[in-house]
Amino acid sequence: MKRAIIACIVLLVFLAACQPQPTDPQPVFTPSAESTATPIPLPAAAPKVVASLSGVIWTFDISPDNNTIAFATSKGLELYDLKTFAHLRTLDKDENVYSLSWSPDGTKLAVGVLALLPNPTGVSGGKAILKVWDTSNWQVVFQPDFSDSMVNERILRLAFSPDSKLLAFSADVNGVMTLEISTGKVLSHQKEYAGSVLDIAWSPDGSRLVSTGDMAYSVRRWKLSDDKGVRLFDQRASNPMEVTWTPDGKRIVSGHVNGVVCFWTAVTNKCDGFIQAHLSAVFSMALSPDGLKLATGGGVIRIWDTQTGKLLTSFGLDEKVIYNHLAWVSSGQSLVSLQTGLDDAEVTGVRLWNISTGAPLVDFLGGKR
Repeated sequence: MKRAIIACIVLLVFLAACQPQPTDPQPVFTPSAESTATPIPLPAAAPKVVASLSGVIWTFDISPDNNTIAFATSKGLELYDLKTFAHLRTLDKDENVYSLSWSPDGTKLAVGVLALLPNPTGVSGGKAILKVWDTSNWQVVFQPDFSDSMVNERILRLAFSPDSKLLAFSADVNGVMTLEISTGKVLSHQKEYAGSVLDIAWSPDGSRLVSTGDMAYSVRRWKLSDDKGVRLFDQRASNPMEVTWTPDGKRIVSGHVNGVVCFWTAVTNKCDGFIQAHLSAVFSMALSPDGLKLATGGGVIRIWDTQTGKLLTSFGLDEKVIYNHLAWVSSGQSLVSLQTGLDDAEVTGVRLWNISTGAPLVDFLGGKR
């Protein structure tokens, strides 16, 4: 009898040893923001206003060389020099440019335009239009014809593949579509989401995409080669709003409505890095260029260590605004934020911050619709 028990134990140990193990286990942490959440106070004097735009600022993106910042506004696409703050050009003047994204190689800028469609009943509708600009001559080089499939839709997020050849975009109800820019061919179309897909991101090798908006408060990840996906779910996290991929491709990071941030290990689909980052929603999120820090935004901006989950600093506490878009300047010393009014979402501004001091440097102010 003892021999049989020992043999079973040996067999179980052998089988456990044969199971595939993560080759590079990721840090496990479950910190809270509440213990060290005191932010650096805002200075009494407001920062210098370097530009006042005519339209509401919906979002922005910074060129890969960090020389230019592009603004998607209700009255056109505006480009400014990020070092001198000089106005460079206006494109799609008086059009409602709702979303935009630079290609990683800097040669293209994609925008989502919401064009008004007159209606005989007197109620105007809208149609989403996708354009890709060549940044060398500022000519439109790609504008697919969606026929009537994008009526009463907005292009919410745009994301170029790492090689700048493919473009993925999400819409209000049409899911996520991936196009080959040179041919216009649809390579992938993910459907049947629980709601609007608020964010999408590419894996660093360009083989996979990840998005918010899946069923049961989950994150969806899929292969571009066969369009087959998996769901990443953790009962501690609610509906995801933001998602990104770490530069090494080993982790996916998501921000959620209940203020949670999840670091998912890609090979296990487990949220083994968990942060209660904000008391309310994570409205914005951005990884530093080296992937070692994560910025999150709500009514305050917080910077986290991605290896330990510890809060490094926080600043920008303002009861009147929400920080709903964040981006790092490549040096990792500066952060750019889009803030919208808590009581009026059409009160907008973009601010450049010094991360080490938490001091606001300059403001771009939005206008009216």
